[in-house]
Amino acid sequence: MMTPTSPRISIITPSFQQAPFLDWTIQSVLRQNYPALEYMVIDGGSTDGSIDVIRSHAARLAWWCSERDGGQTQALNKGFRRCTGEIVGYINSDDMLLPGSLRAVADAFRDDRVEAICGWGIMMSTEGRVRRRWVFPAPTASILRSQSVLMQPSVFWRRTVFDRVGFFDESFRLCMDQEFFARMAARGIVPRLVRKYLSAYRKHANTKTNLGGALGEQEFRRIVREQPSRGQDALWSAQSKVLRFALHKATAFLPPYARGTDIHRLMGG
Repeated sequence: MMTPTSPRISIITPSFQQAPFLDWTIQSVLRQNYPALEYMVIDGGSTDGSIDVIRSHAARLAWWCSERDGGQTQALNKGFRRCTGEIVGYINSDDMLLPGSLRAVADAFRDDRVEAICGWGIMMSTEGRVRRRWVFPAPTASILRSQSVLMQPSVFWRRTVFDRVGFFDESFRLCMDQEFFARMAARGIVPRLVRKYLSAYRKHANTKTNLGGALGEQEFRRIVREQPSRGQDALWSAQSKVLRFALHKATAFLPPYARGTDIHRLMGG
């Protein structure tokens, strides 16, 4: 049980034309039953029924809007500038938080020295079934500035980080999260690894990652150019391979996130 002094956690969900998945995303956050949650949904003016989904949960949202904007990155900044939580993070409108995630996040931030944390995640199919486990060793500054290793919805940071790093760079359309994490690392803020599965990323044909193509590659090269790494971590890479084998391949059929498991049902759906 969380105490009355549980830190406020602000979660932002940017969304546009994601009605088939949006309800699952919202439910995955609200069903955390975290007592100090501030949850905002920023919709870009959807016309596919998303607004009806949001309205059905409006009583439990701190704030929501549906209006044309400059895209996902601008929507995120709109939410981050409005939120008041001590701890912040975001989850896209086709992904899900896993049961107990926010309690694990709050526990990790009880250490005042922690400015950011990251956790492992699950990659799921369009239908919400487990495809693989996304695991990695504790990240290093050089890794964050040279590779895309973090599971974005499993990353949380103190709101005060924005004072040191700034908000998301709105010139990025696809890799805004990776650029932000690289900027954090360049300023000495490396997320502490929480060795738990915190979120599930939905892999489907219409994700921005799939549709981005050359733009994603162009933005990644820009990050490496603007936030150059000071070297490669051979030890980190070796540890990563061992973890992937031990926690993904060799144990793929162990519960609770065995391959093929329906994440929706785990959430009570």
